[in-house]
Amino acid sequence: MKITRDNHDLVGGLLMAAAGLFFALYGQRYDFGTSDRMGPGYFPVVLGWTLAVLGLLVAVPAWWRRGSAITVQWGNLFWCVASLLAFALTLRLLGVVLASFVAALISLVPSSMALRTRLTVCAVVAVLTTLIFPIGLQMMLPIWPWSH
Repeated sequence: MKITRDNHDLVGGLLMAAAGLFFALYGQRYDFGTSDRMGPGYFPVVLGWTLAVLGLLVAVPAWWRRGSAITVQWGNLFWCVASLLAFALTLRLLGVVLASFVAALISLVPSSMALRTRLTVCAVVAVLTTLIFPIGLQMMLPIWPWSH
């Protein structure tokens, strides 16, 4: 009898641990500082090691636990990648508001929600993206096509 491991948690935990390890090791290039005066490397290192430990806490028990096979939803993956590419290719041309609206709309192609709900979600994503990046973080990005 073949024992099927919990591959979802095993793969997810190992990816979390790998990402945490990467950030913890890469963050050591920067000045760590102290708890009183944190340097730029403090948070990447501390949070990276925390993520690595949490990833192992997810992955190790999954090795002995039964689970179901992993099924990749290729359609969802395709539309997700397509939305990222659309955002990257239209950001300078359309501005943040319209590019994020279009990207959100493309990512919702496989969804079964109503058109009105989709448009509402896209509008909320566009507003939040605009509030966070060009306004909140003051990134030098065009907000509208005519604001170059």
